[in-house]
Amino acid sequence: MEFSIFFDIMWTYLANPEVNENNTTGRPQFLRHLIDLLIRTPQTDLEDIKDENGELNPLNNIQDATINKYCSGTRPIPKKYAKGILKIISDGKKFTEEIDFATPVAKENILKKLRVQQFDATSSSLGEMCFEIMKAFLEKFKEGKTSVTQSDIGTDEEKINCFSLLQEVDSICPLCSQKLLNSSNTNTIAGYDIVNIFPNNLDMEDMSKFSKIKPAPENKDNLENKIPLCLNCANTYLKCPVLDKYKRLVEIKDHINKENKINVALNQLVLESQLTEVIKGLSELTPNQKASSLQYDAHKIEEKIGNDLILRDSVITYVTCYYNKIKEQFSNLTSKGFVFKDLAATISLAYIKLNREGLSQSEIFNRIAKWIIKEENLSEHYFEAARAIVAYFVQDCEVFEVENS
Repeated sequence: MEFSIFFDIMWTYLANPEVNENNTTGRPQFLRHLIDLLIRTPQTDLEDIKDENGELNPLNNIQDATINKYCSGTRPIPKKYAKGILKIISDGKKFTEEIDFATPVAKENILKKLRVQQFDATSSSLGEMCFEIMKAFLEKFKEGKTSVTQSDIGTDEEKINCFSLLQEVDSICPLCSQKLLNSSNTNTIAGYDIVNIFPNNLDMEDMSKFSKIKPAPENKDNLENKIPLCLNCANTYLKCPVLDKYKRLVEIKDHINKENKINVALNQLVLESQLTEVIKGLSELTPNQKASSLQYDAHKIEEKIGNDLILRDSVITYVTCYYNKIKEQFSNLTSKGFVFKDLAATISLAYIKLNREGLSQSEIFNRIAKWIIKEENLSEHYFEAARAIVAYFVQDCEVFEVENS
């Protein structure tokens, strides 16, 4: 993006320009104003003197006709001026507030225009983004360059946080399932906004109602209070947050946090690599190779899975049909250094960790199967075989306990 484009965005939606866009005095005065917002409070005697004389802002002594050339892009801000401003640049609070306290319509239009220019601006960080863009332009002018891109903006931490939030929702809007990133042959366009789950713009009455569902966090800018939504859902929620949407977003974020916690717990466990042979062996069984059915006391499984009839019947079928075959394959692996007790202990620990998170028996059963597939680098084709393995450990007492024991 060229500076003239950025200046026009600021001028159009923050300065209330006259009908004549080429106003020869208004535009220079507005650019001086933007630079004033960037400059920190004087901190030395020399800076105090310059401030009193109106010289702290280097553009104050430049003719309007010249500054108009800076605004239109026909001449860049000189290196020495850019370097001088950067030496006394502030933390951006005044500049950020200029954006944050603008009208909702102005902020919405600035956001749209920046997105057209491929900047990943969000409603919650719009002021900070504009400050970073302005600072980036000064850095470019200091180097003799004139354009700024998204890659010049923000810290690595901010980019990582944004990527992390997108990854949590699989780059899909959690409210309407629309894609949050739209790719073309040349680039990827951000079609999302990161919103605060507990809204910022509530009056005391609504704040009380929202807090009954889940209290406001101490720090509303914490990642725990942020979630990416498509632009339509984000705009609707930001303009008019309602309890039903808030409750749904809270539930979605809680589910995400629980999934993250489970993933961290399971990632600490290491499965035996030879398990892959058993899973593939089950998947490749033919009817003639199938082992004889297991004769066992069905009460053993029924005592462990009492309420979920579909899961109980599935486990009984797996155990009846495949228990002996799985046991045989485990036995055959012993000569290759396979230690069954190690695998059994790992499966048992995975169950304990998942059970601790309050998952249902069906969720635990399928989650362990999916975890096995992931850890063994296998495709979804082997999911049913992995479920048969989990059923083996239900029968073998590593997964599930006798209810009310």
